[in-house]
This record gives sequence, C-alpha cells and structure tokens, in this order.
Amino acid sequence: MKNFLLSNKFILAVMRYHAYRIRIFVEKMALDCDIDGKRILDIGACDIPYEKFFKKAIYCSQDIVQNKNKTIDYICDINKGLIGVENESFDYILCTQVLEHLKKPHIAFKEFDRILKPNGKVFLTTHLCFEEHMIPYDYFRFTKYGLKYLGESNNFKLARIKPHGGIFHLIALIFSTLPIKLFIKRETVWYYLYLTVFFIPIFLFNSLCFVLDFLDRERNMTINYECVYEKNIKK
Repeated sequence: MKNFLLSNKFILAVMRYHAYRIRIFVEKMALDCDIDGKRILDIGACDIPYEKFFKKAIYCSQDIVQNKNKTIDYICDINKGLIGVENESFDYILCTQVLEHLKKPHIAFKEFDRILKPNGKVFLTTHLCFEEHMIPYDYFRFTKYGLKYLGESNNFKLARIKPHGGIFHLIALIFSTLPIKLFIKRETVWYYLYLTVFFIPIFLFNSLCFVLDFLDRERNMTINYECVYEKNIKK
C-alpha cells in the first residue's frame, strides 16, 4: 500500500500530503542545485531515496548507521559532530525530517556551518504538528521562530520558510489515522484490511480537506515546515 501511494503523485498528495510536499521540495531543490561539480550532503539519508534526483552533482550521504545496501558515505552521530567531513567541503546540505530526532539540533547547525562553503545552503524540512514516531528517538517539534533562531544563532540567514499546508491537511491526517490510534495495531492483517476497505472514503474526505485548506490564512498548525538557509560570509 505504501509503495502504491508513493508511486502515484496525485494519490500521494491526497493520502499522504506531508510526504508529497517533502518530495516536491527535494525535486525543486534538485532543479536548482543539480550542477556539475557541486557537492551535496544528504543528512540522515537512510536508503538514499533522493539520490535519483541528482544526476550531475556529487551526491554524498550521512547517517548514524550503515544501510543494507552499504550506500552511506559518512557514518556518524551528528549530535557529536559530522566526523570525517572536511571543513567547507560541500555546497549544499539536504536534511529532511531529521532535526526532530536530534538531541542537540544546535550542534547540527554548527556542523552545517563548518562543512558548508561560503554562500552554501541548507535545505531542511521538519515537523510542527505530528505524532511521536521512531520512538524513543523523537525529541522536538519546531515553530518557525525556533527554526529562525537555530539558523541565526549559527551563522545562517533563513532565506525562506514555508508551511506544508494548514489546519485542514492536519485534520485529514488525524481522520486517516484515528481508527489506527483507537482500535487497530499497525502492520497487522487488520491494519492493511482497514486501509484497503476504507481507502475510498478516506480519499474522498482528504480530497475535501485538500480543497478547503485555502481557507486557513494563518497556517500556524501545519504538519511540516520547509526551510532554505543561506550561510553568512564571516567577516
């Protein structure tokens, strides 16, 4: 079911809007940054799902453990520093849905500053409103003000920040997962039966939320924020 959703952009946009927005964010980054000779470091890359978007640039990956295909270039705990990564050795950093899992996010930003070249950029997404996950390695949720502070206190300018939807997308997420929270254990036969049987009503309800989301002008109850940071040139 998950692979089916990920393979169809329209269905993904309706059923897993937060995952859709992260994918679009990375695709747009690739359009701007996939340049011959440029170096990109993907933080918390796991199974390197975004490598395919970078055909020209030199794509490198980091994670705390090696993956099954042994495609992680830098194996280190970013809370303790990006061990083995040289100073000013990358042009861009990609960091999607990692920040909330770091005990010391300020250390991550200090390391981003260290390894980025002058005028380098960080492309980052993280949660504001989302369930606890990857338990117990889930430590923070970030407001736009917290994200701005993290950057500015570590030699970065927050060039752009954008919410991933408003309150109606959050309602759709809650509606989709409520029976699972109350009655059904994940990754069981009943879980997959629920997803199959109720796919159409969930799809219709989420579609309605998708259409109505423009009514939320404030968008301060968003699922995720996407950010672009620019490294300041030290004088």
